[in-house]
Amino acid sequence: MFNMYFEGQLGNLGSDLTEEELEMHTISAWKEGKVHISRQMDGNARSYPRRLVCAGPHDSLKDVALKILNGKVATVPITHSSSPDGSFPQLLHLATLSEILKCKLLTLLLAKGICRHFKHSSSSLPILQQPICSIPLGTRVPKIGESNRRPLAMLRPNASLGAALSLLVQAEVSSIPIVDENDALIDIYARSDITTLAKDKAYAQIRLDDMSIHQALQLEQDANSFNGQRCQMCLQSDTLHKVMERLANP
Repeated sequence: MFNMYFEGQLGNLGSDLTEEELEMHTISAWKEGKVHISRQMDGNARSYPRRLVCAGPHDSLKDVALKILNGKVATVPITHSSSPDGSFPQLLHLATLSEILKCKLLTLLLAKGICRHFKHSSSSLPILQQPICSIPLGTRVPKIGESNRRPLAMLRPNASLGAALSLLVQAEVSSIPIVDENDALIDIYARSDITTLAKDKAYAQIRLDDMSIHQALQLEQDANSFNGQRCQMCLQSDTLHKVMERLANP
């Protein structure tokens, strides 16, 4: 992995490593470093390694989704072992929430065919015709007077890349909306945007606190020759059916 990732995940422990050392750094050493940092933060003399969150090929999509949410992870490995004690599991697949949602849409809604039917028969699944503002989905900007709501993580385009990485870790989210001075959405910065900087070792020329999010996104677009739309938007008045259709066709 590279210096940006370690600085965000391991603080000073990561920034003390040179690029050459990071190239040779092992996953086990990284995990030990995370345990060391967490032990310092909570003051616990003993720290137990976190169990691997995984699922089996016969687990339901609901169970896998709950493991992702409850385990606060982005991906769950799907494993299978032919041994009675479950030893030496074989990796079959990696499951994410977006893949589960897409599978649900394709199997339950039959690739939008039933979606079109429900558009004219809302009584079959009335929740599909409800506006998303009436359904407790996602993270929203708290209303005035609400202090117990989880705040929506946002950043300005001139914020540093280090601030984006820290917020991704602290807020435990996969992406951050990038907004202007009026809180209007400009772009998003996702975890995948960080890992793509490993291409051609672009990270070797980047300093977290010296590069802005706007510059980082521009660097990625230049490297990938990408000029398309990076995110889909919806209104709080849009129906759940409309949002699901957009998610099924990103």
